[in-house]
Order: sequence, then C-alpha cells, then structure tokens
Amino acid sequence: GGLRLKREIQRLTSETFDLLIIGGGINGCGILRDAALRGYRAALVEKGDFASGTSSKTSKLVHGGLRYLEQMELGLVFESCRERRTLLSIAPHLVHPLPFLIPVYKGDARGRTIIHAGMILYDMLALFRNVERHRMVSSQDVLKAEPDLERAGLQGGAVYYDCQMDDARLCLENVLSAAEAGAAAVNYAEVISLIRSGERVAGAVVKDLLSGRTFEVMAGKVINASGPWIDRISNMGSLKITPRLRPTKGVHIMVPGSTRGHALLISARRDNRIFFVIPYQGYSLVGTTDTFYTGDPDQVTPSPEDIAYLIEEGRRVLPGAKLYREHVIASFAGLRPLVAEPGQPSELSRSHVIYEE
Repeated sequence: GGLRLKREIQRLTSETFDLLIIGGGINGCGILRDAALRGYRAALVEKGDFASGTSSKTSKLVHGGLRYLEQMELGLVFESCRERRTLLSIAPHLVHPLPFLIPVYKGDARGRTIIHAGMILYDMLALFRNVERHRMVSSQDVLKAEPDLERAGLQGGAVYYDCQMDDARLCLENVLSAAEAGAAAVNYAEVISLIRSGERVAGAVVKDLLSGRTFEVMAGKVINASGPWIDRISNMGSLKITPRLRPTKGVHIMVPGSTRGHALLISARRDNRIFFVIPYQGYSLVGTTDTFYTGDPDQVTPSPEDIAYLIEEGRRVLPGAKLYREHVIASFAGLRPLVAEPGQPSELSRSHVIYEE
C-alpha cells in the first residue's frame, strides 16, 4: 500500500510542538525523523516540495569524500565513510555500490603516485570496510574497461568504490518515516515571519501556498534547516545577523550514456577541479561546477558557461562519447550552503556548523 503523507495543516495550528523545523531538505527531514523517533512532538514546514532545493540537485552520490583528502579534512572523510556504511545497511534499496575509474594522464595535477597514496589513505579512513578495496590498473586495463577514453598521454589509473543514491527519494523516505513516528510535515508551506516571545523565537507565521491562507505554528524550539535560505530566515527574527553563508553553485548536465558502467573521476584541465561522469538511469550525469553565487536562491539556474565548461572538459577525456551541446538532455543547478570564510569555492569547508541564537 505504501505510506501517504497527509498535509496536516489543522494539526500545525492546534498543537504546540517541542520542535519546529524550517526546511524540507535532507538535513531538515533527517532532524525531523530523529526527533520523532526520540519521542519529541516535531513539525516541519517546507515552502516547495520536499527535497526541491539542494537535496535533489546533487551528483546522486553518497561518497566518502575522496577529494577532501587534498585539504587534509581527514575527520570529514572518516565521518563520510562511516555514514556511507550506515546508509548502505539501512537503505540498500536507495544506496548501492558503484565502481569508479580514475584515468591518469601525463600533465594531470594529480599523478599516479598522489592518486595511489590518496587511495590507500581513503581505504584506511573507511577502516578497510569499503565496498571493495582500491586497485591500481595499467593503461591497457583502463582502456579495456572504458574504450571511449582519450588514449594520448594515458598513464594508467585506479579503480575504487563509492555509492550512488536516489537523492530526492532518500529525503522523502526520511519524511515518511518521521510521519509514521508521529511527526507533522507539510510542504508548500512558507515561513513568512518568526514569532518572538521575549528574547526567544517561539514559532513562525506560515503561509499555505495552496490555499493562500496564513496561520501560526508555536514551538519550544525552532530549527532553521533551510540551506541556502538560512540567512533570509535568520533575518526574519529581527536579529541583525552578519550573513553566515557563502553559497557556491553546482551544475550538472545529463547526456546519453557515455561509459560502460563505471563512474569516471577526472581532473579538469582548466582549473584542476575534480569532476565526475556518472552512469545514472541509462544516461550519464556530468558534473559538477563550483562557483560563488550571490543571487536569489530561488533563481539559481545553469548558465551557458557552466554547461560549456562541463561539455569541454568531458569531451577532452571522452572524445568518443556524445558530448556536444545538442546532446544535453537536461541540466540543473543547486547551491551548496557553505559557511562564509575566505578562500576559493573548492577550499571552503564542507563540515556542518550549528549556531544557537
């Protein structure tokens, strides 16, 4: 039969909750489920559909964060590998292993020695409980696995395992599980202001975007899990807060299937960033970009330059694949809600930060 989620607006207005969560992305939905399973009276409101922001604009990977090794973010890699193992065991219908091939070319910023050292460290941080251990392979083996790869300058490669997921569904199943445990979750319900009681925030004024009517939700604690919209929500509390975010935009394109079943991890020549070509539902997902974004989070879209960058870099390594502008079936863009700090987009920390105010 499957679970159906009721839009329990009546319940939002009639109960006082322990927790009100703003934002129905993976963080908000995960917090809602956790709170409901611990017996808290918890509610969540989301102004769009669940997972409609960053949580459905991902590379569809639950990865251990291989590229964070370069920034020596070892704690983050260890945590990611542990979480990946947990998700593999609790949601095997949504998270499954995927082999990754890293072709190494003459002139790449990361040579065979660096890649090999990184792979050993990666397996160690996964406590050698990765899906399978990495292996270094010859250029002949690389081409046997993926014959459409560029041959000139190929020096060999590495194979390792990570996991692929259905991102929006994983988010939605957290909502369904939370509702089953007694939580109230309502989409198309936008917070238009916060309700203050003395020094603290005691709830929110919410607009039902389907009926147009406005109502109040009262709660002991309010959690702002709105991702790229965090600063906007914080400012509603009339606490004049310095902007906390420095969002970066990530763009992906979908093209006809370009590999023989491996995901490819490739160093871009233009800026040495890592990007992926990933088999996904019979197509290939190519991404991602990482550029600062200062516009309205509701208006984020792929620019022609973003798409050109992905096509050009993808075609350099896969000259035999269908990677021209006319082959792009779809493109999408999302924002990483990164915490403001100095540095280039790819250098900003991907760790979580919790503020209390």
